[in-house]
Amino acid sequence: MKKTKSKLKSKLTKKFRLVVLNEASFEERFSFKLTRLNVFVFGGVFSILLVGITVFIIAFTPIKEYIPGYSSTKLKKQASFLFYKVDSLQAQVNTLTKFTAAMRPILVGEDTIVDVDLPYKNLETASSENLKFPVRNDSIASLIAKVRKEMDSTYKAYYKNETNLLQKKHQGVEVSLQDLHKKNLEELKLSFETTVEQQRDSIQKLQLQLLDNTKQISALNKQMALKEIEAKHNLQSLSKDNKKAISSQEKNTEQVKKELRNLLEKEYRENEKNLVALHEKELTQLNATLFSKEAVIDSLTFQLVAQQQKKIGELANEKPFKEVDKADEEALVISSKDSIFREEVERQDRFNLFDFETSHKDDVVFFAPVKGIITDGFDVKEKHFAVDVAVTKGTGVKAVADGTIIFAEWNAETGYVVIIEHTNKYVSVYKHNETLYRNQGDLVKSGEVISMAGSTGEYSTGPHLHFEMWYQGYSVNPTNFIEFE
Repeated sequence: MKKTKSKLKSKLTKKFRLVVLNEASFEERFSFKLTRLNVFVFGGVFSILLVGITVFIIAFTPIKEYIPGYSSTKLKKQASFLFYKVDSLQAQVNTLTKFTAAMRPILVGEDTIVDVDLPYKNLETASSENLKFPVRNDSIASLIAKVRKEMDSTYKAYYKNETNLLQKKHQGVEVSLQDLHKKNLEELKLSFETTVEQQRDSIQKLQLQLLDNTKQISALNKQMALKEIEAKHNLQSLSKDNKKAISSQEKNTEQVKKELRNLLEKEYRENEKNLVALHEKELTQLNATLFSKEAVIDSLTFQLVAQQQKKIGELANEKPFKEVDKADEEALVISSKDSIFREEVERQDRFNLFDFETSHKDDVVFFAPVKGIITDGFDVKEKHFAVDVAVTKGTGVKAVADGTIIFAEWNAETGYVVIIEHTNKYVSVYKHNETLYRNQGDLVKSGEVISMAGSTGEYSTGPHLHFEMWYQGYSVNPTNFIEFE
């Protein structure tokens, strides 16, 4: 027994060496001295630790819920909550069954009296707040029919009352607006007539003053002529000795007469200028007052129409049951046409692009920039405010009149562009040029070559000249001034 124990002990305590070598160089990296006893002890301790860690994780983490047969507190709470909820739902179902059981005799017709509350009451038919309808025992069809009739009658009465009130309001508003319009027009007419009469009186006074001045001048001229005649008679009657002295006096008198005439002429011209200036001022004031009065009348009419439309809109919004009458529809159509017409007139005044000759046409002579065929003419509807003239590439483009170049640069859409401002308030524009021969600020003469025609820019479809003319900010048709072909 001792030998076996000693052998077992020697086997367990026999030391072994665990060496880790490098495969390439067989160099020893590290080594351990081990025995069988150490390995058994280390393995047992490691397995005990592993089992303890797993038990700890399962006991104190949510993993334990995946173990079959384990019941968590959360599931218990949910089950109790659902149990109480089912109990409350059962109570509600019981109350509903009791309510249906109580309402069943009324729906079937076993009860003889039913109280019905209507939303709108007809004072002619309803005698109390609740209307009572007898019900037969077999069905409630008659009750439903009577309730519908009563509801229809009450709605019709309410509809008629509302429509009558709204019509009265609309008529009152229209009458008040018409009265205001008439009063405003009468006041404007009276003020305009009074101003015109005052201006006429002032003009007549000025004319009378002019006549008085002319009469005075003619009387002075007559007196001068009579004095000259008297002087001649006196000279004939005087002797020769006195004639020399008289001749000297005549010279002096002639000089005095000349000075008087000059003074009178200056005064007359100054008076005439002043009177003409006053007359022109008064005429301009009259025109301004006329224009202002017309503008005020137009604005008042526009405001009146706008107020009528507003009132009509308000009345239409206030009517929950009323349909629009034919007269209201016609008024609305007229007002919409009027507003469209006004918008069109304002747009034409704001963007007045016209294709006819402007003023001072006879005083202007333009030189043709190029000679060729017009491929695309002046068209306001298509918004093409120019003339496209087809020419060969490299044709010289000439200035139509004397002027100053105000723009000569490149544009991605229209290529090289030249704009010339002329002395007669005209502006000419040349687009899609190949090259430019003049710069911004240069002075050019009529017929002078300023560029070379080409096909530059994104909007160009071939070699041509896009030529525009403007007068005082408005587009003009170039064919009314220039012959291109």
